[in-house]
Parts: sequence; structure tokens; C-alpha cells
Amino acid sequence: MGAILLIFVILLVSAFLGLIAVSCGSSPLAPAARILLALMCGAMALFCVYGFLASFEPSEQANWFKAGYATGFLVFVALGSWSLLTKPSSTRE
Repeated sequence: MGAILLIFVILLVSAFLGLIAVSCGSSPLAPAARILLALMCGAMALFCVYGFLASFEPSEQANWFKAGYATGFLVFVALGSWSLLTKPSSTRE
């Protein structure tokens, strides 16, 4: 079970980094990559909301989880907003 989770996380991170790389470029796929990146960030932000709410269960390390989920939420919302609100670079040679 741990190997499957590790493979899934590696694929998710590589897809995330690939979408960031494509959306920063000036390829014809950049607008679609920006939309997919925003959707992925939105899904991860919703997961952080769920994790933050679930961290209110009694635990010794609950404050660390709350801080981590809150930080993750802010990062994913900022990155998703950046991907939707910035204009693609139009430097064509």
C-alpha cells in the first residue's frame, strides 16, 4: 500500500511541476495548462480545508497539522490565482 501511495504522489508532483513549466512558457498549450493548474490548485486547497477541519480531533500534534494545512491552503490559493490572473508571455521571435 505504501508503494502505491508513493507512486501516486510522485506522479502528482511531476504533473504539477509540468503544468507550471508549460504555463510559464509561450507555447499554444499555455492557456490550457493554466486552467488545469488552477483546477489542480483548487482541488488541493479544498483538501487542505478538509485536513484543517479534520485536525480538530484530539491529538498532541494537532497544532502542527493545522498550521501545515493552513499554509498549504494559502500557497495553493495564491498559485491558483496567479495561474488565472496573470497574462501569458507573448514574446515571439
